[in-house]
Amino acid sequence: MTLTDLEQQQADLAEVQLSDFRAANLFDWVAQRIPEGASVLDVGCGAGGLVAYLLEAGIDARGIDTSEATVTAARAFLSGRGLDPERISVGMTGDLISDGVTVDTVVCMDCLEHVEDDQTLFDELVTLTRPGGTLLVTVPALMSLYGERDERIGHYRRYERDELAALTQGAPLDVHELRFWNILGVAPTFISQKVLGRNVDEGFRYGKPSLRKRLMRRVLHTWFRHFENRIPTPIGMTLLMHATRDQ
Repeated sequence: MTLTDLEQQQADLAEVQLSDFRAANLFDWVAQRIPEGASVLDVGCGAGGLVAYLLEAGIDARGIDTSEATVTAARAFLSGRGLDPERISVGMTGDLISDGVTVDTVVCMDCLEHVEDDQTLFDELVTLTRPGGTLLVTVPALMSLYGERDERIGHYRRYERDELAALTQGAPLDVHELRFWNILGVAPTFISQKVLGRNVDEGFRYGKPSLRKRLMRRVLHTWFRHFENRIPTPIGMTLLMHATRDQ
């Protein structure tokens, strides 16, 4: 089986995702907004990091993804941590809606940009969310940063704040947060991609780096935990949305 660039990326990240300061802090942002006792569906769950993070926190989480290769990698990741691999399955939002499925909390992290008709997918996320339930969405931000890496992994777009807000128009949602996240990454990404013509080297986020890079990870983890996750910024690499479906 030949993997797409995105599927290969997910398989490669499976074993290191929970040690990545960016992913870990996004997972924490999500977990902090899940009501106690809520069921969670991670739509486009990728390598399974969020599902594992939530299960280990005692939260009833499941995930779906459209890629069999990605789901296989995610199930292996869960099994390796002693978690039920059946918590992740191949599936599509439309099929769940046809079956009448709804959940307390729907999470969709970095998926809308992979879909040409993002409005339809967003509407389906809302439909899957029970009245009174929570919808949590993240997308890559700033079309001015769109580059070769975005194209390679199948991004149709990066989002401006108003564009993500436009998806909510007419939806039965009360939006609590719609803000940028990861201000630190903007300048390095712009300089690398638009000035130097190359992608940012993110290798320091994964694996077993040198002492200097481990210290960098620790500093960045602290920054994201205490600043990015708490204080809205005027610009950032990612947009976060936290909304509640109307009763």
